[in-house]
Amino acid sequence: MLNREPVKIPQIPGQISCRKNGNKEYVYYMRERKYNPEKKYSEPEWIMIGRKITEMPSLMYPNDNYDELFGAGKTDAEDEEMTMEEDMYIRNNGVYGMYIPFFEGLYHEFKQQMRRKADEPVNPYKAESINKVLRPLQEMMKDEEYSEFLGLIETGKEGEKETEMSYSDVMILLTQYKSALGKYHRNHR
Repeated sequence: MLNREPVKIPQIPGQISCRKNGNKEYVYYMRERKYNPEKKYSEPEWIMIGRKITEMPSLMYPNDNYDELFGAGKTDAEDEEMTMEEDMYIRNNGVYGMYIPFFEGLYHEFKQQMRRKADEPVNPYKAESINKVLRPLQEMMKDEEYSEFLGLIETGKEGEKETEMSYSDVMILLTQYKSALGKYHRNHR
């Protein structure tokens, strides 16, 4: 199953079923019923279309079967207005899930670099690369009470080879983001 944007679980009476497998719950769609002459009744053919989101039971992560059956676009069920809570969950978890691995990599890399080059300035390319990861995270957490502590790396003037910020300055900034992301995760999961 691919890591995709969540969608609303289709509301098709009698054709959608949820089944637990361990600690995860999967959503199935009854594609058709086939008559079994030996048993003399029709049996449903179920196909898994996604994994239900525990924190938001009206949403699921779709798989390729969902795209085949309902198209990659919206289903009739999705035409219904999403609640504000569902919309926020989709927007924030898309950003959170996409940028956290990048952030973690940056954090650990800068932790190593800071030990060797604590007072050296960060070059503009690295600063802009870090800002590309921090900007969406900053936007995601803009309404939180701790958002004032989430800045970006000052990249300096055009043509300069160095920024005003040292590796230790950047590490302080990344540590503030790490703390904020931990708090955000606890509050919104």
